[in-house]
Amino acid sequence: YTFGKNDNSIITGYVISSDEAGNFYKKLIVQDNYENPTVGIEILIDQKAMFTKFNVGRKIFIKLAGLSVTEANGLYKIGFLSKNKVNEIPASLIDKFIIRSSVTEEIIPKTVKINEFSDQLTDMYVQLEEVQFKKDEINRTFAGDEFDEFNGERILVQCGNQWETILSTSTYSDFMSNPLPNGKGTIKAILTKDFYGEEFILAINNPLSIDFNQTDRCDPNFLNCEEVTNNEKVVFYENFDLVKNTKEIEELGWINTNVNFGNQKFKKRSKNGNVYMQVSAYNSEENYMEAWFITPTIDLNASENEIFSFKTRSTFDNGTALTVWVTNDIDKEIQNANWIQLDAIISKGSKNGSNTEFISSGKISLACLQGKIKIGFKYQGSDPSKTTTYDVDHVLISGD
Repeated sequence: YTFGKNDNSIITGYVISSDEAGNFYKKLIVQDNYENPTVGIEILIDQKAMFTKFNVGRKIFIKLAGLSVTEANGLYKIGFLSKNKVNEIPASLIDKFIIRSSVTEEIIPKTVKINEFSDQLTDMYVQLEEVQFKKDEINRTFAGDEFDEFNGERILVQCGNQWETILSTSTYSDFMSNPLPNGKGTIKAILTKDFYGEEFILAINNPLSIDFNQTDRCDPNFLNCEEVTNNEKVVFYENFDLVKNTKEIEELGWINTNVNFGNQKFKKRSKNGNVYMQVSAYNSEENYMEAWFITPTIDLNASENEIFSFKTRSTFDNGTALTVWVTNDIDKEIQNANWIQLDAIISKGSKNGSNTEFISSGKISLACLQGKIKIGFKYQGSDPSKTTTYDVDHVLISGD
């Protein structure tokens, strides 16, 4: 929408972004109040080093006459219309449209949790507590590793519920090569979306926005058995190829349930002759979906040095939602059993349906377990915020 030249509308806001450290480029992000904001918006400006004039907390006025506003995927942007596209306001016109007040306030971040992210919170200054970088990210930099292009994306984990989000850092930022902090604590950042507008991400003004001074990380306690290599006997195997429908897999002894009484479960799917089990929270309308897919009882008494593996494929990926667990409490209800998480490699797929490759979980030793066990695939998703689709196949336990 383009405001007419005679329109006298003016909006006010408080600057929450800074380009001083190079993590924001040619845009100001403002919210409607310095505390308890209700909306945020981006202002596109064709100028660098704006922090000297529009510092964080500065109250500004935006004259809308002659400007245009556009919306995409929950993000609103104000700029200058050129060839049917909203672009940056030219440097020569900045003072015409944006008035800098004499007021600077301390921005009070809005405390939220990762599972509470929504379009209504985008372009606001938020604070996450009890978070840490995922164990796999330790020893990496913000955006200076070999595989980083344009932006470095690092996974943050919420302690307690293990929900994940992404911290995105520009490879042009001054702190791109700084190492990530190893502890846990608090992060203050702007909640926005990725380039495709499909996934919520966080962006910081500088590393001082992160206070991970607590050394007691909240990493899962994975099963830790001694690694073994000789395991040629098949103890359990399922590739689902003979399964004709979802109900039939349950008749074979698998448990397939949604513990929150929702309708979404693992479902039998096939493509190009390959059969697998699929799960997703997409279109489930479940704010918190927890689905379990559990093997029949597996007896380890007749074998030793067991190795467990499986394959997964991830598509429409917007956050890790699948974990794998083992239990000896084979007769207890799912919620009451003593489950131990397995340190498995889970596919990180495309943001669309283009991923065609199944990847291996790696060889996971079960050598320190005895007796009868069950292995459970646990999916924790949410519609619409975390709806990643997973395909599970080739579930194998081998041993001596």
